[in-house]
Amino acid sequence: MARGDGLFRQWELIRAIQAHRFGVSTDDLCARLECNKRTVQRDLTVLQDIFPISYEQRDRGKRFWKLAHNAIESEQLQLTMTEMLSLFLSQQLLLPLAGTQFGDGLQTALQKIRALLPTRALTYFEGLDGSFFIKSLANHDYSGQDKDIRILNEAILSQKCVKVIYRSASKGRETISEFHPYGMVLLHASLYCIGYLACYKEVRTLKVARIKGLTRLEKCFEKPVDFTLAGHLQGAFGVFQTQKPRKIRVEFRGWAATNVREMQWHPSQKIVKDGKDAVVATFELGNTVEFKRWLLGFGPAARALGPASLVEEIARDLEQASGHYAHVRQDAEGVTT
Repeated sequence: MARGDGLFRQWELIRAIQAHRFGVSTDDLCARLECNKRTVQRDLTVLQDIFPISYEQRDRGKRFWKLAHNAIESEQLQLTMTEMLSLFLSQQLLLPLAGTQFGDGLQTALQKIRALLPTRALTYFEGLDGSFFIKSLANHDYSGQDKDIRILNEAILSQKCVKVIYRSASKGRETISEFHPYGMVLLHASLYCIGYLACYKEVRTLKVARIKGLTRLEKCFEKPVDFTLAGHLQGAFGVFQTQKPRKIRVEFRGWAATNVREMQWHPSQKIVKDGKDAVVATFELGNTVEFKRWLLGFGPAARALGPASLVEEIARDLEQASGHYAHVRQDAEGVTT
């Protein structure tokens, strides 16, 4: 049995008990979880040490399990106005996940807070968007993929394989493969799933928006014991990590230099030379695909100094881009206003 199997089953057990205010029988829990009574009773024993789960006997001695309605209430758990403000503003950060199980949890929590607030406080919170706004250059609506996200989340927790149909942006075609999902990452309003893709026999990063189909499989997988999302992404500038880290040197001038002084774009970023008009910074990166896109965004205010292979890649990209604009400039010069 996969290590995450018990965790997922116990999570489903809590959800089942919570859904029945007046209690749910052991037999009904067995039917919902599709497992034997001995397993359910063992899980209940574990959960009773953690959560306020109790039972009452009725119907000829049958046990009906309940979760106390105030399971997370205590004198120590009191939200201040600042904490409520932060929760309301966090809606903007999770906007791409609205309509999915990740975004819906925050929405229901906020609805409960609204129900407790007086009218004047509600009016105040409704005006928050006018005083503080989180802007994203890009956005994606994942509500139509809630089913896929749920399948992935369940597979991650239970360590169950899935069959995925994935359309690669670089190759422009669909790939069908067995996939072992290890975890999900939200970056710049885009949701990614990292896991072992059987057809390539290696850990890959899949963009959830490009998943065209998912099927649950009964087959279990074993996630490497030393794998963590943070560790896997340590040398990545974004979410793609395929190579051993290498040192990159970049010179930034003018406004770009100011930007790099002000922002820590990557944990490995170090300013090794800081002059009046320019700075030189180094980065330790395992994949440069996303880094190149970011660097080119600075235009002539930034240039790569090494390694030579990266400098050559960027030079080719710039030459190709310049070629695309050659005929556009000619057409524009011939237009009269």
